[in-house]
Amino acid sequence: MKNYWTISALLVTLFLGCSQDEGAKLPTVEERTSEAVDNLKDVLTEPTNGWTLSYRPTNETGAFLILMTFNENGTVQIQSDVSANDGEFIDHTISYRIDSFQGLELIMETYGVFHYLFELEQNTFGGEFEFIFVKEDNEDLIFTSKTDASDITTLVFEPSGANDSDLISTEAIDILRQGIFSGDELAGIGGMGNFNFHIPSTNHTISVALDLEKRIIKLLGIAEGQDMNEIISTSKIANLNKTTSFSLQNESIVLDQSQTISFGGIEYEVTQIPIGNFSETTDSFCTGQQETIVNIAGNASFGNFTATSSPFQSYNGFQPDPDDLYGVTHFFIYDQDDNSISDQIEAVFQNVVAFQWYYNFEIDQDSLLNAVGFVTVDEFNNVDFFLRGFDVIQNGNYLQLSFNGKDLITVDNPTAEELAGLDQLTDEIFSGGNIYVMELLNIGGLFEFYNPCNKYKGFLF
Repeated sequence: MKNYWTISALLVTLFLGCSQDEGAKLPTVEERTSEAVDNLKDVLTEPTNGWTLSYRPTNETGAFLILMTFNENGTVQIQSDVSANDGEFIDHTISYRIDSFQGLELIMETYGVFHYLFELEQNTFGGEFEFIFVKEDNEDLIFTSKTDASDITTLVFEPSGANDSDLISTEAIDILRQGIFSGDELAGIGGMGNFNFHIPSTNHTISVALDLEKRIIKLLGIAEGQDMNEIISTSKIANLNKTTSFSLQNESIVLDQSQTISFGGIEYEVTQIPIGNFSETTDSFCTGQQETIVNIAGNASFGNFTATSSPFQSYNGFQPDPDDLYGVTHFFIYDQDDNSISDQIEAVFQNVVAFQWYYNFEIDQDSLLNAVGFVTVDEFNNVDFFLRGFDVIQNGNYLQLSFNGKDLITVDNPTAEELAGLDQLTDEIFSGGNIYVMELLNIGGLFEFYNPCNKYKGFLF
């Protein structure tokens, strides 16, 4: 990298003034700036195989593998293990430029993987596409984020090896995305999904929540048994609640922090999970309805496993608890076409603010409430509840829900339209009475409930 020393020297003198005598000898600021820009471009385009970046937008996310080959014509070919947008970012070419407003800045001009990560979560994910050049470190180039106000990201560009592109786990990404988006139940949830890893040698099942976009994995629980029927019959279940970030390497999920699990006299060390041997099966969870289940077989540090992606077999934390109240803004209730039914709800309850689910909620020492419905707040901040009582039988994450006529209406004079609308809306959402609940990976505890009989779904905190 013959131009490294030139960049450093030019950065030192880039914006320094000079005496009258020196002014006759030194190039102008504009000339020095132009030379520094040209030298950084020379360095970026010099490696034959480009640059490799293990990219963490924040300290809380896992790592994304990104390979960049810069060209003299102002374009950069980018390969990554970000599989969103139907694989658009696996291999794409965009334009770049080098500016000198705050020192030397590398800016990705047209839309690509960096912009996609920047836009996640309404631009709060922590991604960036503008980088400030800091220094060279042996053969590496060090950049920092221009857009981070705090917790500033440091990016290390390392010269790529001839076979670095082989490190991108394209097959694992494809399998995981098929597992996350299999069937209709997970449409519109982003990169989050649940998997069960059954270990035949011990007949134990580890249930995990996976966020492919943030590269976060949470070990939810471990149980004895191969599927929910066996797990329910043995009732040997332990909560884990172990969360760590991960990267994808050589077609495997590699945990940033290995996790130790002790259960049934056996200790498991979960360090990485190879993804392979993909297959699909179907199962019926409502009469006449078939759902797709993705199966992944492999061998990991904790032993041989068969993983299934069906949320209908996931252990989760949606359990009866006197202190738990589940709810969500009414916009997050969806029909079979993934359209919010908020307009239908607002047509009945004009001042509606939330959908709420009381599950063995303790009203007083002698009363538990099982009910679902809506909360309204009028212009005078008067709060009213329109709740429909139900009885429930729970099997793991499967609930048989039956309305029992024990409703709770707190408004003094409910209208006939409100009473009829409560029944109509809850009948529509819970038609068939078969409801499955899946815990998603989210701060504070986020669940999805899903009705396989009519494919209605909603989210609960």
